[in-house]
Amino acid sequence: MSIPVEQSKGIFTQAYLKAWKDNIPAQSFLKSFFDVKTFATKYVGIEVQRGTERMAVDVIRGVNGNRNTFSKSSEKVYLPPFFNENFDATDLDRYDRVFGSDVSKTPATIGYLASDVAAKYLALQDKIERAKEKQAAEVFHTGIVTIKNGDNVDYKRKSDSKVDLTGAGGYWTTTTTDIESQLIAGAEFVRNNGKNATAEFNLVMSGASWVSMKKNDYFKNNANYNQVSLLDINFPQAKSTGASYHGKITAGAYIFNIWTYDGVYENASGTITRYLPANISFMTPVQGTRFDMVHAGVPAIIRDTKRAEFGSMIVQKASEYYLNNYIDQIGKAHIFEIYSAPLAVPVSVDMIYTMQVSA
Repeated sequence: MSIPVEQSKGIFTQAYLKAWKDNIPAQSFLKSFFDVKTFATKYVGIEVQRGTERMAVDVIRGVNGNRNTFSKSSEKVYLPPFFNENFDATDLDRYDRVFGSDVSKTPATIGYLASDVAAKYLALQDKIERAKEKQAAEVFHTGIVTIKNGDNVDYKRKSDSKVDLTGAGGYWTTTTTDIESQLIAGAEFVRNNGKNATAEFNLVMSGASWVSMKKNDYFKNNANYNQVSLLDINFPQAKSTGASYHGKITAGAYIFNIWTYDGVYENASGTITRYLPANISFMTPVQGTRFDMVHAGVPAIIRDTKRAEFGSMIVQKASEYYLNNYIDQIGKAHIFEIYSAPLAVPVSVDMIYTMQVSA
C-alpha cells in the first residue's frame, strides 16, 4: 500500500517517537541514587540547610517560651551543563525512500526508517546518560562536579567525609586492618553530621577492594556476612545496571549492603576510563537521603503562524530529554537532535562518606 508523502511525514514522526519512548533508556548504577527533577528555567537554584538535633527544654508554665532562631539556608544559582547531540538523517539508507516526493511509501519503509532514527536517538541518549553517571561519581568521590564549558560546582563536602585510610587505621590490603572500626566511623559521621538515624547503608567499592576485604581478618572472623538474593532488595539500586550485589555485612550496630562497581566509559580520546578510582569506596544510607538529578530548561522553538511578526520564538522547555529536528538550509541536511541540561545535586551532602581504601 502506497502512502502520500504528506501522510508519510506524520506517520514517520509518530513512529520514531513511539519507538524511542518504548525503549527503556540504559540504567546507570550511581545515577540510581538520584531522583530526577525537571525545571523550565535555564538556571536552577540549589538550597541546602544543615540540620541540628537540639532537644527541647521544659519551661515554667505562664512564662515566655524558648524562642528559636534558624540560620539562613545557603542558596546558589547554577547554570547546568547543556548537552546537544545530533545526527544527519539524510545519511540513512531509507531517508530518500520516505521523503522523496516521487517515490511510493509503504508502512514497512516508514517503519524501518523510524526504527533507525529511534535507535540513533537512543545511542545519543546513552552518551548523555554516561555524562550523568560521571557527575554522580564526582559527587560521591570529591563532591565537585567538573563542567568543561563553565564553572565547576563545588558542594563543599566536609573534609572529614573524605578519608584516606592510610592515616585512619590502615588500608584494606593489610589483613590486620580494623575495617570494622573504619566502617563504624563512616556510619557515625553520617549519623552525627547528616542527621540520619538509619542503621543500614549501601557500601560501594571496586571488585579489587572487595577481594581485599574478604581476605581481611575482620571479614573472616567478625563480619557476620550474609549472602542475600538481589530479589530481596527493594531500593532503586536493585533495578539499575552496572554493579553487582554481594550481600550484607555488619559492623558494630550497622548493616552494610555490599556493591561492587567497576563502571567505565570512553573519554574524548577514546581511552577507557573508570567513573570511580579502583581504590575509592563510599557509603550512604539506604533511606532518608536527598540526592537530585536536576534538569534545567532546554531551548525549544515554538512556532505560531498567527503572528505576522516573530512567528517563531525560543522558550525554555522543562524536560529530561527534548527531541527536535530541522532542515539545515545551507548544509542541505535533515538534523535530528536531543537536548538535556542535567546537574547532580547532593542536597543531603553530609550523608556521603568516602574512603580511599588502598594505595
